[in-house]
Amino acid sequence: MKDFILGLIPANLSMKNLFTLLVVNLLISQGLFAQQYVDLLHIQHSNSIGKVDAVSFDQTNFTESSVDLLLPIKLDSTKTIITGAIGERTYFNDRTGNSIMIYGLMLKAGMNIKHSQNLSGSYILLPRIASDKLQFNSNTFQLGGLILMKRKYSEVFSFKFGVYSNSEFFSPFIVPVLGFYFQKARWEMNVSMPINADINYTIKKNLLAVGFRYDGISRSYFRYNTANRYLEKANNELALYARVNIKEWNFKIMAGHSLWRKFGEFDSNDRADLALPSFKIGSRSPIYESALDELLIKLSLTYRLAI
Repeated sequence: MKDFILGLIPANLSMKNLFTLLVVNLLISQGLFAQQYVDLLHIQHSNSIGKVDAVSFDQTNFTESSVDLLLPIKLDSTKTIITGAIGERTYFNDRTGNSIMIYGLMLKAGMNIKHSQNLSGSYILLPRIASDKLQFNSNTFQLGGLILMKRKYSEVFSFKFGVYSNSEFFSPFIVPVLGFYFQKARWEMNVSMPINADINYTIKKNLLAVGFRYDGISRSYFRYNTANRYLEKANNELALYARVNIKEWNFKIMAGHSLWRKFGEFDSNDRADLALPSFKIGSRSPIYESALDELLIKLSLTYRLAI
């Protein structure tokens, strides 16, 4: 069997081209992505430009780093297994002088199903551990999931809708997702609100683009260093960016500002009944709460494969 499979591969095909061929075969046959590329690896680091508090004279500090990996596995002409992982680390010191490091690790396990020529759905389970220590137990574990449907209307436009949910420490969290993908000439728009939106314009094909990006997120982390508490992070960011393409690698530098970024620490039993993107049902009393809206610089490196 091994000799038979190897015999199907041209002798002059390099390992790089073989890898590209395999991934393209996985993705095109599924209609897994509406855009003409897939990001298999995304590494990002951001740093906020701190402010000096008028009372304590301490300077705030906020940095975030993340790695996002995607590994699709084809089953047949209509089904692809989706696997991967997202690791993240956040460091900040608030205006009370507290220095805090928090971590998150999320696994991706699901399937993309091509229901028809123009309709596909992604059904992904997202287990996650989140705390100030990378330890797996019932205190740090969260279970989330994503259902995202994509309807292709033309070669340049597709519509998407779905729901994201996670068992956050502050309450069950439910996020309806609505968006679209549009690409024509030099313009590209990839919108999945209220989670993220990216609008960019290509100045020179396969080399340089400029754009605008929005990211919005709310997450929670168990605190080992303060018994029976959890930390809630809410963060929205707007940024302008320039992107340089070097073959499959994309380098992006962004400058922008955070909006309504805040951290709150709560007793583990102090939970809301339900959380939606803009509000929570049920009242809570934070042990402390800090607002950290600041200018930010963000760098990212992406392995992007054209399909």
